[in-house]
Amino acid sequence: MTGTIDFPDSPPVAYAMFAHCFTGSRFTPAAARVCKTLAEYGIASLRFDFPGLGQSEGNFEDTCFSSNVEDIIAANEWMTRQYSAPQLLVGHSLGGAASLRAATRIRNLRAVATIGAPFDPAHAVLHFADRIKEVDDHGAVTVVLGGRDIVISRPFLEDLADTDPEAYLPRMRKPLMIVHSPIDQTVGVDNAQNIFRTTRYPKSLVSLDKADHLCTRQGVAQHAGHIIGNWVQQYLEPEFTPEPTNADTAVARPAAGTRFGAVVRTDDRELVTDRPKAAGGKNQGFSAMGLLMSALASATSQAVREAAKGMPLDDVEVSVVNVLDSTFERRIHLVGDLSVEQRRVLLDAAKKTDIEAMLEGANIMDVQA
Repeated sequence: MTGTIDFPDSPPVAYAMFAHCFTGSRFTPAAARVCKTLAEYGIASLRFDFPGLGQSEGNFEDTCFSSNVEDIIAANEWMTRQYSAPQLLVGHSLGGAASLRAATRIRNLRAVATIGAPFDPAHAVLHFADRIKEVDDHGAVTVVLGGRDIVISRPFLEDLADTDPEAYLPRMRKPLMIVHSPIDQTVGVDNAQNIFRTTRYPKSLVSLDKADHLCTRQGVAQHAGHIIGNWVQQYLEPEFTPEPTNADTAVARPAAGTRFGAVVRTDDRELVTDRPKAAGGKNQGFSAMGLLMSALASATSQAVREAAKGMPLDDVEVSVVNVLDSTFERRIHLVGDLSVEQRRVLLDAAKKTDIEAMLEGANIMDVQA
């Protein structure tokens, strides 16, 4: 099988796997975008092609639902040997149904999530229900699914017929997140309700509003990734815990897969930095100059609000522009019924920040806003 691991910029706090939809691949929107979103939460996710699909070897006609379950288990064993035991398993559509069954046999999992999963894997037959008689007559039939010729064999259908979700779903003892669109026309939302009724607690069912089954609409797959990423935090056992940092310390480490990108940690929070494309970077994070201007703008805003105690200041907006090398233009817009003297006091306070004092030699031009 062929797979891709989406790593976070910093060392992973946990590992996960993603099982794609029926006749799909690891490059379908749900698989690729959900895994990339989970990387934002520090979770490294393996998305792989089931045999006979995508770039994996084998023939699809030789596979079945049960073999897909075995493939997930095999992927788990590989991840455990090569990296670390996956703590999260995510499955989309029929891959979600296979994930639910596989989860009953994978002890290292700490959580499972499904997206648009059918309650009964035999639901997949609805894609070609009008051709089933041909399978009975000829042993197999070729159908077009997703623009591809797919051979459906009699063993494939027999395996689905022998699969009873009510026999294995109650045995799954993992926290479960069910994500499903209420307007899914391929796998109706009643499937999610049946999964929820049949499985054990802890479990959650969240509506993926305005989403199609394949999560192709802009932002839908990322939203599903955020739902799962936020939910699973409570169940993970972090494998990497960064050293604590306070407000007086900043630690930068190279961001994975970038030339100039870095993950900067300060005050126990992280942000990603990079150079603009014009400077040789990929523009995948804040620029150093942008952070410098942000620090000046933030310090200016804070100084004004501190000095405004007792004054009718309703709002303050500060913009800083790098106009040339070490020359900056700063505009301070004060909102409120302020007197001329009060405005003067606030604008004077804006020029007395620690950040501005550190920028000795820089030319900061204050422009009346």
